[in-house]
Amino acid sequence: MSLKIEKHIDVRGRKREIILKAFNEVLEEFEERVKIKKMKGIRLFVTLNPVKTCEKIILPKGKLRRHSELREWICRNSPSFSYWERDSKPTIMVDANQKIFRELNYQAIKGLFAHELMHLVDKLEKIEDNLNDVAEETINDIICLLRKHKEIPPFTIDRLLSSFIRITISTVLFMKDIFANTRAMSFGFDEEIYANYKAVLEGVKEEIKFTERGIMKALKEDRKHILDNAFLTYLGLNTCWIPFKMFHNEWYKELKELADIKVPKIVKDNCKEILKEMLKLRSASDREQVARVLKLTQQKYFNIVRYFCKKLKSLELCHPSSYKVL
Repeated sequence: MSLKIEKHIDVRGRKREIILKAFNEVLEEFEERVKIKKMKGIRLFVTLNPVKTCEKIILPKGKLRRHSELREWICRNSPSFSYWERDSKPTIMVDANQKIFRELNYQAIKGLFAHELMHLVDKLEKIEDNLNDVAEETINDIICLLRKHKEIPPFTIDRLLSSFIRITISTVLFMKDIFANTRAMSFGFDEEIYANYKAVLEGVKEEIKFTERGIMKALKEDRKHILDNAFLTYLGLNTCWIPFKMFHNEWYKELKELADIKVPKIVKDNCKEILKEMLKLRSASDREQVARVLKLTQQKYFNIVRYFCKKLKSLELCHPSSYKVL
């Protein structure tokens, strides 16, 4: 293995040995298939303190457009994170607190490393830059949707714009994951990717639930982000099975069942159409299909917003004294 790896592993003993063995095996497979040597080196962090590590390593040089990835990592919504900007060394950051490390699930650990290494390869080959460029071009579509919007608290124009930006950036991240996983699976890491996602998804249906009543209560309390969270959580979890269905791998059925968390019907129905379009993704260079997914996601999110705006308006008309305008 000729690529220089700068290791920062918080755990010790046998667990450390297993983590390094898993990473080295994945890296060796990658070195045989892609020109990964162009990276010259990789920094690997397997940390018990994600926030502290991110603060020291990433945030001082972090770019605003990476905000969504940084946010998910800091909030511990994302178990791993790869980072590579100009004049910096490619970096993989992994949260050692997650279940696959506690249980030493070797296959799942390899799947996680394969996923993150592929993100770096895709970055090296400008694949992820293509996705970012297409996302920038959808701003006019967002403006068109905003023009159609009739404000009702908490859905003001400025806050809805912030949501559209978050939705768009997150959708780009979902597509990056799809492309990274499909390519890693083409390298033969299908079992490892499956093991990782199965470990991630087990139990989420019991832990994460969004009801229409709960979302309405949150909206009346000015907590608009709850609706955004419901939409993005359902969509994000369900992108896990997309690569397996693309490969006609029957494991997608199990992952799909695990990812089917409780959300309002309006959210699920609109997300189903997005997922159907994501299944048509084949290459990041297919800018038309990438743009189609992004624009559809923006439109479907807007459909959901209008649905809840209508319910809020009805509530205001029926019970004006109980509707609190913030």
